[in-house]
Amino acid sequence: MKVRTILTANVTSKAGTDDQFKINIPKKTDVKELEFVLIQTMYWMVCNYAEANNLPFETALEQYARAVIVQVGVMKDLSDGEA
Repeated sequence: MKVRTILTANVTSKAGTDDQFKINIPKKTDVKELEFVLIQTMYWMVCNYAEANNLPFETALEQYARAVIVQVGVMKDLSDGEA
C-alpha cells in the first residue's frame, strides 16, 4: 500500500501573539484528492457538531454552511486589507 500526503497543517503558538497557521499542499496533489479530503473533513465536522448539539444533520449542515460563508468572507476581507 502506498501512502501520500495530501496536505499538512501546523499551528505555531507564541505568548503575546496570534496563532500562526500554515497549510502545505504538495504541488503534485490532484485537485480531486484535495477536494475529497476537504469535503470529507467538513462532513465529519458537521456530524460532530450535530451530535454535540443534539441537532438533526440537515439543521447542523445549514448552520455550519452559514458559519463557513461568514468566516471565508472575513478571511477575504483580511487578505484585501479591508478589515
